[in-house]
Amino acid sequence: MKERECRRCGKRLSPGSLVYVAHIRVFADFDGVLLELEGEMDHQLKRLMNQVENTNPEELEKEVYEEYSLLLCKSCRDRFVDETQHPWEGSFRPGDLLH
Repeated sequence: MKERECRRCGKRLSPGSLVYVAHIRVFADFDGVLLELEGEMDHQLKRLMNQVENTNPEELEKEVYEEYSLLLCKSCRDRFVDETQHPWEGSFRPGDLLH
């Protein structure tokens, strides 16, 4: 069996030990508001199309949707949950989490 380790701290996770998986999906939100483009519509659309054509497709996809999983030990799982549930003490601000 392949040896596994905690994605956050690097601790070795022995076979049969308590391990957690955090499955994360990050995706673009739409609030229903479409902003009007400034200037000539054709010019703006051409500019946007050029921008899309000159951007790596994987990068474009990541701007809309990204999904990954983290393998965590118990202490890193506890910290991960605490930081996302109590964001005022971490890198997130209160109210940023959607329920």
